[in-house]
Amino acid sequence: MARFLKNRNGLQGKAPGTLVHIGRQKIDKIHIRQISFNREEIQEHQFNDIDSVPEPDPNRVNWINIDGLHDVESLERLRSRFNISSLTMEDILNTDQRPRIYEESGHIVVIMKSFYRNEEEEAYRSEQISFVLGAHHLISFQERIGDHFDPVRDRIRSRFGRIRERNDDYLLFSLMDCLIDSYLSIIEKIGERVEMLEDKILEKHDQSVLKEIYAYRNELRLFWKNIRPIREVVGFLSKATSPLIKEETRIYLMDLEDLATQATEAIDLYYSMVSDQLNIYHTNLSNRVNDVMKVLTIFASIFIPLTLIAGIYGTNFDYIPELKWHWGYFMMLGVMVAVVVVMLIYFKRKRWF
Repeated sequence: MARFLKNRNGLQGKAPGTLVHIGRQKIDKIHIRQISFNREEIQEHQFNDIDSVPEPDPNRVNWINIDGLHDVESLERLRSRFNISSLTMEDILNTDQRPRIYEESGHIVVIMKSFYRNEEEEAYRSEQISFVLGAHHLISFQERIGDHFDPVRDRIRSRFGRIRERNDDYLLFSLMDCLIDSYLSIIEKIGERVEMLEDKILEKHDQSVLKEIYAYRNELRLFWKNIRPIREVVGFLSKATSPLIKEETRIYLMDLEDLATQATEAIDLYYSMVSDQLNIYHTNLSNRVNDVMKVLTIFASIFIPLTLIAGIYGTNFDYIPELKWHWGYFMMLGVMVAVVVVMLIYFKRKRWF
């Protein structure tokens, strides 16, 4: 299955706003978790049906997390219940969507990506995560049950920090911050391996090193495609004039924009390093080929005059004076040795070897 584009045949010929799940079904059935909290208390619930989710309490922060995007009928009921536009829900169901942010129908919609390592393919895969921020609720959508936001849940449960004292917009910031931190962690791991490749390139010239270089380049392309737009997303959010974003949250969003910039610059840096390493690998390979060709050329140059001498005395003429000489054979060998020595001295002085 392609990592950069997904099959869009389900949308072909459909009207805008038609709900079609684009992507692969990653869990058997939809899973719903709700956390409702304020400074004093917290309530957590799990549901298997959209209709079982209670109405958001305006005096609390209400976080609804949906795992699984394949159940279009259930998500349509959710869309209708929370007045989410059909175009927004279409974007959420299209897991090939580019990371973006926009405001529509009284909601701020943020679409981001997370990454996980597929051990069978030995490569990273992306997963779409979407957020819909409303007046008294925040709804997050994931393709499968994941642990991306467990640190935020732990902070809510333990009342660690200021998260229990803030509103839904601060919760959105916390979740986005959690994802961007995971980007930096993954990029750091990839970066360490990329830096270690430099020594391998100088020591080894086999195909395994080349495969590693291409593998890391493909990984960085995946990250570049899905992380680079995040800087625009966070920048838009930090400057948004929507009443859904409180003024006290903007300072945190500006800091988040710096993290997104750091992640983007790190990807650009490591991609440049991989490209340079690929050039170094091919340059070293060319130099080795040139060294081999130089040695072969020297040998060929030495044997050309020897072949000429041997060819002359190998002709079938009846009258070749030297053939009758008593020491003629040894004189011919001496001339050959002298030719070789003179040529080697000449090549040495020219620093051809």
